[in-house]
Amino acid sequence: MHPERVGLPAAPYATNGLPLPWETPPPVQAGEVPAWVRAALDAAPPEACDDVIRQATDILLAADPETDITAVLRAALG
Repeated sequence: MHPERVGLPAAPYATNGLPLPWETPPPVQAGEVPAWVRAALDAAPPEACDDVIRQATDILLAADPETDITAVLRAALG
């Protein structure tokens, strides 16, 4: 694979059978969501971004229904 051609960071995903960043299971703890979102969205193709954001939203709202999702995502991606 040629990472520079497909827009993925160079990593041993295929060689070691590792999941791609956006395919890794989301964290259980809301405090870990921003770092996971950032890593997943940095590497995800456009068609996977909605799913990553949906999963993050579900985790954050489950932890605190009053969470300002937009603010958390802005901070994670800022």
